Amino acid sequence: MNSNEPHDQNDVTSNDRHPNIASTTTTRKGKRVKKIKRFLRNNCNKSRIILFHLFILMIAAIIVIIIFLLNNPSIFIRPHCKAPFGAASLNSTFNTLGQLETGMSYNSNNEYNVVNSLGFTGKYQFTEQTLKDLGYYTPKDNVYYKNGSDKNNWAGKFTGKNGCNSYQDFLDNKFNVQEIAIREEFQMDLRIINDTLPQNQSLDSFLNKPLKFTGCNISAGGVSLNNITLAGILAVAHLIGAANAAQALVSGNSPCDDMGTSITKYLTDFSECDFPAEQVTDAVNSFENNS
Repeated sequence: MNSNEPHDQNDVTSNDRHPNIASTTTTRKGKRVKKIKRFLRNNCNKSRIILFHLFILMIAAIIVIIIFLLNNPSIFIRPHCKAPFGAASLNSTFNTLGQLETGMSYNSNNEYNVVNSLGFTGKYQFTEQTLKDLGYYTPKDNVYYKNGSDKNNWAGKFTGKNGCNSYQDFLDNKFNVQEIAIREEFQMDLRIINDTLPQNQSLDSFLNKPLKFTGCNISAGGVSLNNITLAGILAVAHLIGAANAAQALVSGNSPCDDMGTSITKYLTDFSECDFPAEQVTDAVNSFENNS
């Protein structure tokens, strides 16, 4: 066809015949593009806000975890007592024992009012029986508990010894009652251990000597400990009872505490803390004089 010839009417496009349709189509496309842009802009803003809040929550969670771990260092790292021989070791023994019992730092404000699921109470997780033996507590109907077979319900009465007249007084560590009680218990346990050991043996038979144990949660071959200290023995006595601790030393059969932990772990925990028996005997007076 000659380009100079006029176009046939049939060659006219629909947009040429209906200019309003073309305009409408363009307008619709423009509106759709604007809607998409607006949608993306709005949702991007929302996404940024959501991500910002998630970031803030993540930072807050990290801070909470850090604070928790600082206050509860024993959750993942088992405390180990290490101090020079003598008074420093005795004080470190009490602090380490408190950390092992509560899972908290020894200078935490909350360590004295910790109560576990079995009713074990305070920084050193005292039982009704222990406080009964120390003269602080009279159980209801003269019932008390041992080896975790029953919960410590604390339904009895406190005697008023050292100003402790109630369970709340004890939880509040009123007049340093918990610190005095643990030192009194060490003195009591030392006497019981000496009385329980056979006549041909004394604590010197075991102190600073290697010992092999078998028993609860120990592999068939047993475990050998290179250094048994008085700190370790008294820590074990607090956890399983003084008579049981003496029997374990003699037999080499290691029981577990109420939470299923072998006493060999506690003997290891205190293998680098040691002090003479005389400082245990004077522990209460020394503490009261320095308080």
